[in-house]
Amino acid sequence: MGARDMDVDTTSRAWMLEPIEYHRDFEALLATPDGLVEIRDRAMALWNSGDPVVRSYVERLEVDPDGWRCECEDTHLVEWYRVLMAPYLIPMPALPAPDLVRHGLPLLGWHVAEARRLARGREVVTLAERHLDDDALERLRLRFGWNHKGWLDHDDLLDTLHRLCRLERTDFRDLRGLVPVVDSVFQVFEQAATKPDHVLLVLSAA
Repeated sequence: MGARDMDVDTTSRAWMLEPIEYHRDFEALLATPDGLVEIRDRAMALWNSGDPVVRSYVERLEVDPDGWRCECEDTHLVEWYRVLMAPYLIPMPALPAPDLVRHGLPLLGWHVAEARRLARGREVVTLAERHLDDDALERLRLRFGWNHKGWLDHDDLLDTLHRLCRLERTDFRDLRGLVPVVDSVFQVFEQAATKPDHVLLVLSAA
């Protein structure tokens, strides 16, 4: 497969999240007697927010706000966990074509799974596992499942940047269409790496 044969996804969006503050606030709220109600109400307010930064994020999440009005239970906790990140996010440039990254990097030596992770991010449950206490985590983990992507940590960004810097011109001899793809990865990850205490959140079309 050549680079020109790959489909372009132009709907990717990205933000930086300071995970320690967010998860500390989330688990403290969840631990209160009316925490689940408060979390649900905050999620509803954010879903209905007119703030353009909030809207650019929540409108890309696969959630069921109609169901929230009828049920205030852990069934929706994963959705609320993701929605409540919105006020903590800093918008930043996203990869313009994550599908090109996913299909193109293996042609340059990346493992298919590595390329997919860089394009779509890690499973979000692993972000919760890294930052939530056991009680909060268990309530989420039971309902998370998989295919809730994506985020990348600072090491993901640095490792990719170092590997990109080691590429040679000869690596692109028959893959000239990948040059702008690699350039876009480098530019986005380089900017994100300037915030080492943050993680990169990415949302893009499947």
